[in-house]
Amino acid sequence: MKIFSGTTSKELTKKIHDKLQKLSGESFIGKLKIDKFLDGETLPIFEESVRNEDVFFVQTTNTSDSIVETLLVIDAAKRAGCKSFTLIAPYQGYSRQDKNDHLRSSIGSKMLAGILESTGMTSLISIDFHAPQAQAFYNVPVIHLNGNKIFIDYIKNNKIEDLTIVAPDQGAVRRASDFCKAFPDATFAMINKKRIKPNEIHSMELVGEVSGKNVVIVDDMADTLGTMKKAAELLMEKGAKSVRCIATHGILSGKAIENLYSSQITELLVSDSIPFINEKDSSRNEGRGIYQGPPEQTKFKVISCADIIAKTIWSLTNKKSIHEEINVI
Repeated sequence: MKIFSGTTSKELTKKIHDKLQKLSGESFIGKLKIDKFLDGETLPIFEESVRNEDVFFVQTTNTSDSIVETLLVIDAAKRAGCKSFTLIAPYQGYSRQDKNDHLRSSIGSKMLAGILESTGMTSLISIDFHAPQAQAFYNVPVIHLNGNKIFIDYIKNNKIEDLTIVAPDQGAVRRASDFCKAFPDATFAMINKKRIKPNEIHSMELVGEVSGKNVVIVDDMADTLGTMKKAAELLMEKGAKSVRCIATHGILSGKAIENLYSSQITELLVSDSIPFINEKDSSRNEGRGIYQGPPEQTKFKVISCADIIAKTIWSLTNKKSIHEEINVI
């Protein structure tokens, strides 16, 4: 077995490998060079033999460039004679395009699945597809991990009293309900929202009681945070004491960070499934609306998904039950 990193996931790959090394006492890190031509063309080169190896490649496919890079790496590995190729995509891009919502539009999630398989991917490990049923687009084994496990210990360790778990819309009810199982004394509520177009909410109404409660909103992704900001306002109007937001994937596009710091959100928790762009690196923040919030108003926390991924790889290579190994709810 060898583990290789794509351009988008170098830090996460190192964390995964460090945890695997503690479990096994062995090193599994592989050497892969990603060359770039001056015109931007990508050329991946394995710097060691992968013949008859089980290759694990970590790459968040959140951009078109990362998808093309992934396809080229799969092709290179298969041509080099690898035994199997497992893509570990903590965040699988285009997962929101799981159905034909618009006249004459594509179904991007289905198309991506077909391309990855035709190139030579033999299995996929990912966390919280936007639509879990998109697993059916794949004809290879898919291990779909529950992102709730990443955040449960953090909430438990903070010993938050009067807890209410809130689903921000109908699509998040199952995810939030699963999260609620880890807190027997917590109550549950949901927000019914009407959306007139992507990233724009027409109206919201609360179903349930949050007065005097510390609220935790549970969702799969945080994009512009416009919805979360409005949800926090509604919940505070209804008497909530505090509002925390949990999102497995911190997409954070547009004015997301500005929306966070100007909102009534107490804290935003995301995983490192998508690498967070450093606020100081302004050249990479173009179009993301990164806001320089005061240091004393820290509302943003990243919790690594490396642990559940490492335990999943470990259980696979040792033929153990994945659910028992990582205690998925």
